Amino acid sequence: MQQSPLLFALADFGFMINLFNLIPLGSMDGGRICGALSPYAGLVGLGLGGTMAYEGMIHNPIFYLILLGGGYETFMRFYDPVGHAPPNYYRITNRQRAAITAGYFGLVASLFGAMAWNSQYKLSPQQLQQKQVDETTRWNDFEAHDD
Repeated sequence: MQQSPLLFALADFGFMINLFNLIPLGSMDGGRICGALSPYAGLVGLGLGGTMAYEGMIHNPIFYLILLGGGYETFMRFYDPVGHAPPNYYRITNRQRAAITAGYFGLVASLFGAMAWNSQYKLSPQQLQQKQVDETTRWNDFEAHDD
């Protein structure tokens, strides 16, 4: 079976996008999940997002808009918690809270594990170039022996 470098790269991109979406920030999925657990989760998301922006991990301007929106939403959760969140948004049982927390961290751990597993099959651009050179050399050798 031949392995497709493109499919491994696409899988890695999909894992990364899902992890990004699970950052506990604003209206992203992670922000909604963690926001239901505690209004303080938004502060964690702002810290994480701010660190990512400060360290230059993400250069996309859309991320900065998400960060600003997350800051506004976090501020509103503290400034106007009754008018901002739907009724009973924070009123969940401890059992529900434990299930949501386990599901959230289980999903994050699964995505990190999948990225680690996928990295052993993913090829760097240099490896792809070397593979192409090797295949070209083999083809040329085959044609030379065919004559």
